[in-house]
Amino acid sequence: MSDVWINLKDYTIAEHLTFGIGCFLWVIVYIIIIRNIKKFKFVEIPMIAVCFNFAWEVLWSWVFETNMGMLYQWGYRAWFFLDCYILYHVFKYGYKQLVSMPKRWANIMMVVGLASAFAILYPYIKIYDAPISHMGGYTGFIVNLFNSALFTSLIIRKNNIELFSEWVAWLKFFGTGLVTVFAFLKFTDPFLLSMGVVVAVLDIIYIITYYQIKNGKLNVALE
Repeated sequence: MSDVWINLKDYTIAEHLTFGIGCFLWVIVYIIIIRNIKKFKFVEIPMIAVCFNFAWEVLWSWVFETNMGMLYQWGYRAWFFLDCYILYHVFKYGYKQLVSMPKRWANIMMVVGLASAFAILYPYIKIYDAPISHMGGYTGFIVNLFNSALFTSLIIRKNNIELFSEWVAWLKFFGTGLVTVFAFLKFTDPFLLSMGVVVAVLDIIYIITYYQIKNGKLNVALE
């Protein structure tokens, strides 16, 4: 790994600020989620999203290296350590996200999901993501597409606003939004940029859904 903490040769100050602040907001999201796990015995990140989040963080923390600097490498590792706690509690409480699913079968699904996430992400990162984006941009947005879409599905299925954080809804929107701004500053690939826009739209849909449920205007629980 390079001993440079912040790469100012290949990235501008604006790029570092948008990407760095966006990543920091996601650290806050994880901390809020961990606090709520302790309070409600429920994980508000969808199970499959946790599988892909965890696989991405393992791979970019310990297998692949960003060229943005050591500060970001350790930032990824901060995500990894926080996500270890979340992953443990998904095995403990994840079955509560599902309808009439025994805990044992839910945990089998998690094992399959984790194995699938590593099997999909590792070759994609090695062949496409690491050589092109150098910081996990492609797979990061792919994982966020899973995340943002499944959040809305989960909150509708549970229809219990107490289990979901208003702060998480907004911070994940602004966190990924700033990373999307970084992508527009740094890259020109329409596939990468379009993923950022789609994630933003999905996050807005989640925020709207959150307030619809909170205000009693949406009541379609499936359990």
